[in-house]
Amino acid sequence: MNPVSIDKNSIILDNLSDTNQNFKNLLTIKDSITYNNCNNLDITIESTINKLVIKNTRNAVININKTISGIDIINSNNIEIITNKYPIYYLLIEDSEDITIILNNKNFKSTEINIVDSIKIYFKNHNKKIFFKL
Repeated sequence: MNPVSIDKNSIILDNLSDTNQNFKNLLTIKDSITYNNCNNLDITIESTINKLVIKNTRNAVININKTISGIDIINSNNIEIITNKYPIYYLLIEDSEDITIILNNKNFKSTEINIVDSIKIYFKNHNKKIFFKL
């Protein structure tokens, strides 16, 4: 594993594999987290954060239990994002495949979504019923 890159409000995690992380309430609304070149992740975020970036990552389940301003999923496969009752304000999915976002219908309608060159994108409710797919 490479050293963790941290600046004042950004954490960049590279080359993680078979990792389970729970950030509990360690993060703040100004913080951003980037996962790059990772595989087999199980992540729980219980803090309100600014941004989550997932790049070049395979097989990840990410549980978000608070508000998050934005999520970017770039060049990644088999990613599942599960939100609690809190919204995601912006979602970018680019050059990715087999992405599942689980959120309630109200939050889906209030999320700005940009999908670029991606396939097998599913939006589901918490009962796992698909209400939008691309």
